[in-house]
Amino acid sequence: MRTKSLAGITLVAIALIGATAARAATAPAVDTAQVDGTTALNVRLALLDKLGTDALHINVKSIGGTVRLSGTIEQQKAKDRAAAITMSTRGVHRVENGIRLGAAVANPAQAGAPAGTREAEVKDAVLETRLQLALIDKMGSDGFGIGTDSADGVVTLSFDVGSNSDSRERAVAIATGMAGVSKVLSVDKT
Repeated sequence: MRTKSLAGITLVAIALIGATAARAATAPAVDTAQVDGTTALNVRLALLDKLGTDALHINVKSIGGTVRLSGTIEQQKAKDRAAAITMSTRGVHRVENGIRLGAAVANPAQAGAPAGTREAEVKDAVLETRLQLALIDKMGSDGFGIGTDSADGVVTLSFDVGSNSDSRERAVAIATGMAGVSKVLSVDKT
């Protein structure tokens, strides 16, 4: 009797393993480049939101859940905070903090710039990052190929020469519908 129960449990376990393997085989493949790109954009947005102007000179790269921060920042406290913010972002499993400490001279865009100008830079960077995330969310990997630039609510979308007109129209519609966008320009990449 005991042998029959053990055999029955073993057969059920084999069937469950087989069903799980079959489901995994039919599941859509995950585009790791899209996941990495989205993770990097989410980290960039979190850094801009929480560090403000300090985040303008931080570069973010993501590969398989490891995020590499680089660039220059003025204070150790901000560097440490950048790592903590990054680690708390969804999709991040490890942070490599390669941010260097340096004076304002190392960041010429910050040195001597009026506070209003720096705040506008942050606002533009946040708008660009949100737009990039929206393009990827709504257009998939095609969204990565669209360049974005923002200045005072005017967004410029850059497309590869000869890109699909439907994709252009869709991207323009996505940008036009975003809060904070006053005008959308569509140009070819040079």
